[in-house]
Order: sequence, then structure tokens, then C-alpha cells
Amino acid sequence: MKMGTDLPDEAYPRRGLARFQRFDVPASALPYRKGVIPQRPDVPATAVAGSNGFTVATEWMGRLAAVLALVLFALVLMAIHKGQLVQDSARTIVDNFRTTNGYFADRADLTAPATARKQLDELAGVLADLNTATATDVDHLAALLPDARALLAAGQGDTAIAGQLEGVATTLQGSAASLHQISGDANTTVSAVDNELTTAIDLVNQLNRELTRTTNKLALIPAQDAIIPAPGGN
Repeated sequence: MKMGTDLPDEAYPRRGLARFQRFDVPASALPYRKGVIPQRPDVPATAVAGSNGFTVATEWMGRLAAVLALVLFALVLMAIHKGQLVQDSARTIVDNFRTTNGYFADRADLTAPATARKQLDELAGVLADLNTATATDVDHLAALLPDARALLAAGQGDTAIAGQLEGVATTLQGSAASLHQISGDANTTVSAVDNELTTAIDLVNQLNRELTRTTNKLALIPAQDAIIPAPGGN
């Protein structure tokens, strides 16, 4: 702020960064930050060329080419996969052919005299082993035959004993039934005797009550010499 002096503005010192401003450099020459679209204030907007049909067609053709590239890449991957499957199938077929050829080769070798003789010798050895094993089994069966006969005889004896035990069991069953009947009769007799004793005890109790009542009545009558003795006397 001027205080009534004739000094020019350049004579006053500037504060802050105002003294570092450059007015001799145009704005278009200054660098721009990343992400900010540079602008040309010195070029009018009407002078900028717009997009024509060729540019649009080129852009769409590029997009179409990218899509076709992706499709071709997928087809290539599918072709590689199919090729691997075909290769695995071919390997399996080759292995099967090799196995079949091996079978035919073995069969052809069996027709040779030396191979046939070898097979016959092996078969003869197997038959000899079977004959030996069969003879051993026959010997074992012959050794077990007396034991089987003894077991058969013991089984027959056990059968006879079982028959006898069945008769004894039948007799015991009859005896048990008789004992049950006897115990039932005895129980009935004891019950009858018990009832008779109960009746006798009731009669004795009744007689005692009558005697007590008679004694009480006689106690009220005075003694009449020897005719009516006093209660408790002879």
C-alpha cells in the first residue's frame, strides 16, 4: 500500500513467491502433469481436425481383429487338447497291438517241438506232484479211519445212553407229578386242619367268655352254705 510517495511499484519488495513469477514464458511451453490432458490455448477449437469415417472403420477393424485373435487362440487350445487325446488313443492302440503280437508270438512258439516238449515236461512234473499229494491224502484218510470208527461206536453208545436217560427223565417226570399231587393233597389237609383248629379256638374263646359271664353273674348272688359256694371257692 502506497503511503503518499512517488516511488514506483518495482521499488517495493514482493512477499512470498510472487517475485518468482515469469511473464516471458507462454503457458503452452510449460510441462503438464501426468493424467492431465494438455491444452493448447493458442490453437482455436475450430482448427482441430475431427474423426472421419476411415478412422472409425480402422478402430472397429482393430477391435474385430482382437476378437478374432481371441477366438483363434481358443481354437488353437482346443486343437492342442484334441491332439493330446488323439496321441493318447494312438499310444493305447499301439500298446494293444504290441500285447496282441506278443500273444500271437507265444502261440507260435508253442507249436515249436522244443517248446511243446518243455510244456509237456512241466505238465508231467505237476501231475507227479498231484499224484504224491493224493497218495499222502489217502494215507491220512486211512489213518483217520480207525478214529472215525471209534467215534461212530462212541456215538452209538451215547445214543443208547440218551435213550435210557430219556426213560429215566420220563420216570422222574411222573414222580414229580405224583409229588406235586401229594403236596397238593397235604396242603389241602393242612388247610382243613388249620380251619378246624381255628374253629376249636373260637369255640374255646366263646366258652371262656360264657364262663366269665356266668362267674360274674354268680358273684352278685350271696353264698348259700354248701349249695351255692362263693365265687372262687370249691
